[in-house]
Amino acid sequence: MNPTLSAEKKERLAQRNILLFVIGKFISLSGAHIYSFVIGLYILKITGLGTSFALALICASLPRILFGPIAGTIADKVNRKMLIILSEAVSALLMVFILIYGHFFGLPLVLLYLSEAILAITSTFFSVTASSALATMAGEQNIQKAGSLNQSASSLAGIIGPLIAGILYAFLSIELIVLLTAVTFFSAGIIEFFIKFNLFASKDSSVTKEPFFRSLAGGFSYLRGNDLLFSLLKIAFWINFFFAGINVAIPYILNTTLHFTSQAYGATAAMVSVGALISSLIISRQKEHNQKTRMIRNGFLVLSLLITMIGIPPMLGSTSSTINVSYYIILLGLVGASIMVINIPIMVLIQRTTPNEMRGRIFGLVETISAAISPLGMILFGLLLDYIPSFYIPFITGGAMFLTAVFSLSKLSEPAETRLAG
Repeated sequence: MNPTLSAEKKERLAQRNILLFVIGKFISLSGAHIYSFVIGLYILKITGLGTSFALALICASLPRILFGPIAGTIADKVNRKMLIILSEAVSALLMVFILIYGHFFGLPLVLLYLSEAILAITSTFFSVTASSALATMAGEQNIQKAGSLNQSASSLAGIIGPLIAGILYAFLSIELIVLLTAVTFFSAGIIEFFIKFNLFASKDSSVTKEPFFRSLAGGFSYLRGNDLLFSLLKIAFWINFFFAGINVAIPYILNTTLHFTSQAYGATAAMVSVGALISSLIISRQKEHNQKTRMIRNGFLVLSLLITMIGIPPMLGSTSSTINVSYYIILLGLVGASIMVINIPIMVLIQRTTPNEMRGRIFGLVETISAAISPLGMILFGLLLDYIPSFYIPFITGGAMFLTAVFSLSKLSEPAETRLAG
């Protein structure tokens, strides 16, 4: 076969893979968002307790922290395509089980909490496995494009999913909504079945045969021995800690301090996802930058400044609802955009500096360790809100992130293997 023709055909298949992957992930995440949103509202309706709703959030988030390394280790030991499709199938069958059980016996709270936890587990397996498969699915030259569109699918699903869920909840029964989510998971699995996940895998690459726990420990050892990845992970650890304070402060500032209406708050909060979507789409069309560590550092500096600006209206005592809503719509959109300027280069660095047989474990560990500190940050800054004016939180977190970027990220250098020829 003509080598040039073979390369062209491979590139066409890579573009087809990316398209199918983005569509499949968008459908799957939309279904997950719809289910979680509706179940949260349903729990609030039948209990009227905020603690019940908080418990649902815990069930949806804690498994992601616990199962990240496990999912990554398994992703390196089995066929990744099979694991992704299996994750979709289990999610779909879970919806079918809930539909049948609910029809005959009703929907007890324990089942709803359990379903959120199981869905979080399957979502973790899907997310970690998909991230580790991007390079072999799309090819080295398309990593940034695939990663950017991957983030775009997540952002778009984060916008569309809750919007659709709110409409469906107003007009359809809970049973029909659960059935719809089952269809989304099945549909996503069918689409992902046609992706060639090993299109760019080397002929000598194979899944590891070592025992599970030794393989898991090997992921920790590799991460600890890779100076760049370990440095990025430590920085992400602290950044997530301080960013958790913003996740607590923004709803408090907008709703309690500035008295936004529910419609204004919803539109404003959605701008983070809108900004992330637009930014990731723009990055997907750009040539990959050879100075990704500089891009990450600059992104952090901008993000820290934007976060600090969140505290300005409440500090000044601004009372104009029009000005406040316009200000935060623009500001939070820029926050979402700057997050993508950071996340996408980090993803590319991990893809380019990690061997294929280690990517699942590394992505699983990065996702787990980075997210593990967030609950502590939420608790700490939530307590601070009871004792200090709300505008101090953005100043504290933004200043801390700025210092982290200046003193930690300045020490990072671009690895030679991440530079593209030409």
